[in-house]
Amino acid sequence: MDTGRSRRQGLIGLVVVLLVFVAYMQSVLDPQRQKYQPGKVTRVEIGTEFIAATLIGLKEVVAGLLWVRADEFFHTGNYEAIIPMVRIITWLDPHQLDVYDTGAWHLAYNFTDSQERSDRRYIPAARALLEEGIHNNPNIFDLYFSLGWTNFQKIQDYPDAVKWFRLANTKGSIDPATGKIRPPKAQFKDRPQFVGHSLAHAYERAGDIDQAIAQWKQNIRDNQAYARQYPKDQGNKAMIDVANNNLHALEFEKKVRAEIRPVKNVHFDAHFQRLGPRKFRVFGTLDLPTGARVRVRLADKDFREQQFKTFTYDINDKQTILIDDLYVRDGKFDRVIDIQRDAAIYPLRSKDYTLTLSFNPLSAPDFVQGMPAEQKIDGGRRGEKLQYGAVGWHGEGLADQKYLVVKNGVRMLEKQIPLTRADLA
Repeated sequence: MDTGRSRRQGLIGLVVVLLVFVAYMQSVLDPQRQKYQPGKVTRVEIGTEFIAATLIGLKEVVAGLLWVRADEFFHTGNYEAIIPMVRIITWLDPHQLDVYDTGAWHLAYNFTDSQERSDRRYIPAARALLEEGIHNNPNIFDLYFSLGWTNFQKIQDYPDAVKWFRLANTKGSIDPATGKIRPPKAQFKDRPQFVGHSLAHAYERAGDIDQAIAQWKQNIRDNQAYARQYPKDQGNKAMIDVANNNLHALEFEKKVRAEIRPVKNVHFDAHFQRLGPRKFRVFGTLDLPTGARVRVRLADKDFREQQFKTFTYDINDKQTILIDDLYVRDGKFDRVIDIQRDAAIYPLRSKDYTLTLSFNPLSAPDFVQGMPAEQKIDGGRRGEKLQYGAVGWHGEGLADQKYLVVKNGVRMLEKQIPLTRADLA
């Protein structure tokens, strides 16, 4: 009897302690709810079984179950409900790499307007989420790589992409058999070969060709180490060929592109035409090969991208920022941009705006930068020569009478058109 009474008293004491703890945590969390509640995020209900599990030390289990619930939101298109779930899951288990990675991708790519353009206001939040994940998992390559890829592909900030890819290329990976981190001692065990390959591509996009060449040589050595360790895996041998082909192509392009000089005026110009409320046309000329791209950026005149020291999805919903790429065909580009259904993404709260049209050779495709074209020369012998009008990596071949600018050593084209709210709204 005494034993039973003692056990009951112990359980009652435990319940009291838990209730006090829950009350304390509620008093801490309630004032922060508004901070982490974006304007249109759907209410997320978390079952009492999840809360109970966290109280008995099963936080990682709850995090996994919540991620399953979040996956249901993905498949049903309930995107706005996912970010609060990501926040809760990463609080419960800060080592869930997939949650950080997928959550950041979701922020950068899934919030789009009616014409599938990303809501650029969420990109700082995506970066901050990945940086938090890196802080909590500093010895694993995955999130370093994801942040590098976001800068490389989405933002086109190539120097920052180099920074994060380079860090990724010094980190270990998770051994799927043991769940432990493989230490970065033997390179063939560290991480996938695409990490080093991506770093070489980023160096090239950043205009650092010599460093890109050096990285491809390092990639060849690394890939050979993989092939020696796993001789039966034909994929490793194929990666050696990929790295060799990239190295030889880049070395040749460096040689022939060194001869590029400004040869012609590309006659760049751009124009704005209002078509109605929140609907306008952007068009112009650019005498470059079909397939070149002109970037259009419409933003508040005083637009400043938000800087988050810690992750939050509480974006400034009063800002307007639109970015798109316009296709050049036969020396012309023309696009109607209709944002009538996108008032939440483009609120047009400011009085003044800047419409910027630009061409950056660093982000141009190879055939615009200058691909070697085989020609017959000297009585039938075959040689290599660049196609006419090549612009080079740094805009060496660009000439323009009106809109040529030089930024960080890159010759590029840029025209800014000032607009008012009356022009757009």
